[in-house]
Amino acid sequence: MRNISGALFSAGLVISSLIGILHFFAPYGFSWYSYIPNAPDEIYASIDYINFFFSLLLTGLSLILLFFKKKIFEGSSEIFIFYVFLVFTWFCRVLITIVIPWPTPLQKWLIVGFLTEFIITLIPVIYLLRSRKVS
Repeated sequence: MRNISGALFSAGLVISSLIGILHFFAPYGFSWYSYIPNAPDEIYASIDYINFFFSLLLTGLSLILLFFKKKIFEGSSEIFIFYVFLVFTWFCRVLITIVIPWPTPLQKWLIVGFLTEFIITLIPVIYLLRSRKVS
């Protein structure tokens, strides 16, 4: 089970970091601003700021946790807390996608994708708690 948890830990964090990197380019690649034509410049700037820092934090936290994988699996509760927070973030992403559905046919794929990522990242948490690697 340790090998599976380790592999899922790495896979989940790689996926999280890739999503973070993708979001650096999302406003331009998906023409976000075309949905709000003639909006004040402050709206565009605030979207850019929020998206930039979301991307930076998701990518950075994922890469830092990958770097500390060995310490987490050795029982470092301080670093484990950051991983649990990332898993909680994915859980919240699933909830918000259900509560406030995306108004396009993408909704089904978003639920599947976010739920899959949440489960991939949750399994190592369960393993680490059950194996008492983290107190």
